[in-house]
Amino acid sequence: MIFERLRLVNFRNYRDVVIPFSPRVNVFVGENGQGKTNLLEALYLISQGDSFRYGDNTTLINSNNQEALIQALIMQNDLHYKLKLGLTKSRKVLTLNDKKVSSTDVRKIFASVVFSPESLSSIKEGADHRRELVDELLITFERKNADLIADYRKALKTRNKILKNHLEGLNDKSVTENLLEALNPQFLRLGADLAYARITALAGLSKDFNNAMQYISGNTSVDISVEYVISDQNAMSFSREEVHFALQKRVQELHDAELASGTSLVGPHKHDIVFLYGQKDSRFYCSQGQQRAIILSYKMAQIVYHRKAHGTYPVLMLDDVLSELDKAKRDALITFLHEINTQIFVTTTDFTLPDSFSLDQLSVLRIKDGHILN
Repeated sequence: MIFERLRLVNFRNYRDVVIPFSPRVNVFVGENGQGKTNLLEALYLISQGDSFRYGDNTTLINSNNQEALIQALIMQNDLHYKLKLGLTKSRKVLTLNDKKVSSTDVRKIFASVVFSPESLSSIKEGADHRRELVDELLITFERKNADLIADYRKALKTRNKILKNHLEGLNDKSVTENLLEALNPQFLRLGADLAYARITALAGLSKDFNNAMQYISGNTSVDISVEYVISDQNAMSFSREEVHFALQKRVQELHDAELASGTSLVGPHKHDIVFLYGQKDSRFYCSQGQQRAIILSYKMAQIVYHRKAHGTYPVLMLDDVLSELDKAKRDALITFLHEINTQIFVTTTDFTLPDSFSLDQLSVLRIKDGHILN
């Protein structure tokens, strides 16, 4: 997959720009707040259907405008794809070769991996950040997992609506329980499928994860492992049936609490992922540098696995992460990037960084206040 060209109209701080890209390395250089990350966000948004940053459509549209547009020309397997994303404050319309598609549709076709300061901090952040890491990994393992994630989210949304209507007095307890009884079998099936898919993906990544961590740290004895936590239990050894039983049991236990809270308290959206460093919880026993090295290694392992599974590497996007790393880890990552044959996008405030890549197919774009200076 290669982004050949991108057009932005009223997206973030860009008015109307068209940007051609190198098929290898593209470095966006500029001071903070000039729009470098906005370019990465546009590339990720149009190829994955969602942003890797938090916010709603209003934040994506240039102030004093009602609509924004992202267009991209992508080449994959010698075929050209035209992607177009129209944004209003209330909706997104995504088309592929002039046919309307869903976010799930494009995620099954195009693969991108983002390294950001937020992702490197995900160990010490909330569990939702770690769940996002694993759900990104799921699609690397099997493209159909994009459908599974979408189907679970739909079932969860419906279930939450039922519970909210009860909390607001729109349905009495009897009606609510009947609706939940009808929905729960599907909800639990999808929840068990999603949780077990996460467990399977994490287990499959284990060897590459350890290898990447040893490479980044320069320590061949370092040991990294992962726990998938369901109701305070490590479920990494669970079968799919055991996962389903655990969810079913928890639904029964929290029945009254869900009615009282008006939201679903059970399911993969509540699970956690714990990264262990030397068998110790990295949230509490690792330095910030070690935590970043763990997530960096995790994403490197994801890239390697994607190559094994699909024969190609995903597009890589690095949002000012090289400045977050010490020299040894930064040099190790750049060496890794040299060795993989894929398109790479890097944002940085360091005007000397492009020299580190030393590649013929290197494009350096200087960004200032939403303008491309060269």
